[in-house]
Amino acid sequence: MPGRTSSRRRTSSRSRRRCSTPGPRSLGQGRPTLITIRGGKQYTQGVSSLIAGGVLTALLAIALGPARGYAQGAPGPIPADPNLKVAFIGDSGNGSDFRRVLQLIKAEGAHMVLHQGDFDYADNARRFFATIDSILGDDFPYFAAVGNHDAGSWRQDCSRRDGCYAKFLKTRMARIGVTPDDPDLDDQMYSVTYRGLKLVFVGERGASAGDNIYARYIQDQLATDNHVWKICSWHKNQRAMQVGGKADEMGWRVYETCKDHGAIIATAHEHSYHRTRTLTSMQHQIVDASCSSPNNLCIAQGSPGKSFVFVSGLGGRDVKDQERCLPATFPYGCNGEWAKIYTRNQGAMSGALFIVFNINGDPSKAQGYFKNINGQVADTFDITVQASEAKRQARRP
Repeated sequence: MPGRTSSRRRTSSRSRRRCSTPGPRSLGQGRPTLITIRGGKQYTQGVSSLIAGGVLTALLAIALGPARGYAQGAPGPIPADPNLKVAFIGDSGNGSDFRRVLQLIKAEGAHMVLHQGDFDYADNARRFFATIDSILGDDFPYFAAVGNHDAGSWRQDCSRRDGCYAKFLKTRMARIGVTPDDPDLDDQMYSVTYRGLKLVFVGERGASAGDNIYARYIQDQLATDNHVWKICSWHKNQRAMQVGGKADEMGWRVYETCKDHGAIIATAHEHSYHRTRTLTSMQHQIVDASCSSPNNLCIAQGSPGKSFVFVSGLGGRDVKDQERCLPATFPYGCNGEWAKIYTRNQGAMSGALFIVFNINGDPSKAQGYFKNINGQVADTFDITVQASEAKRQARRP
């Protein structure tokens, strides 16, 4: 879905974000510009050219931020609730397989869902959330990033007869006492903290928006955050971050910014499941030599940091083939970055990825597994959050 070219301004009564003055605007020969004001901070994207001042500042912050060892905003690391189980899905539709996925999520005892976009493919928010309510309940924590098939009915004032996704999500959050960082979700960006997790959601407007709007927003959200577990959630991919037929649709800066701030990267869009090893470079798919096991992953802040990416797009719609990084069995091709690939080539079925955080009394540990709707486990792995180099330096006498 291409980025919107109409100018928009919005303000927020919330002041939780750090405010800064953006660089001077230059419309560049009359080219249209997308402007978003969030918490006193302006996010500006020239559709066909960059806004020199603000964007240069943002890119320097993204590139240098983790290396500077930002002071954390809280006195100490904030752990997730013990044994907190999160289900990750995407590309669900609203048919029988989606209902079976929701029943699986309920049976597995998940405490919340993160849906990485492409909901019902029918612009019927009312019916989509009615399905969720009928299986999980109307107060079950259900957070979501917008997908390209949802964009036309995303805005709170979308004027759709069957409702607008952002309005349903916001109402649902209010029912469980969760307030997003900004009350207006129309720009497709929002952040929440819930049960000790820091969750940052960004949109689907393409690589230019990813590099110049979403990455800066992620940087602002994570630079002073002190949660042990952080998750970046969005719908689309870069071609090298999926094994199907998707193109470069997100930009690399969102991936690198999340990785350098020690966040897990959750995506969908390609209708299959696949997960990387621990990477120190997303753009070049460099596997961390000190944590190279396919089933033992490491996360750390730094410059570079380290993290992993997964695509969980088997929410119920259909199943796609593996087109890249063949062969279809481990060890896979490309740069050896893939730890698990589960597509139509491997007989994949609809299902969900589950990650249990703060497991066995250790706030820095988590365990993940992908289970399909027939009860078969296709992937299992462990995750450890390592102390960042900046924190190790700070502890030295």
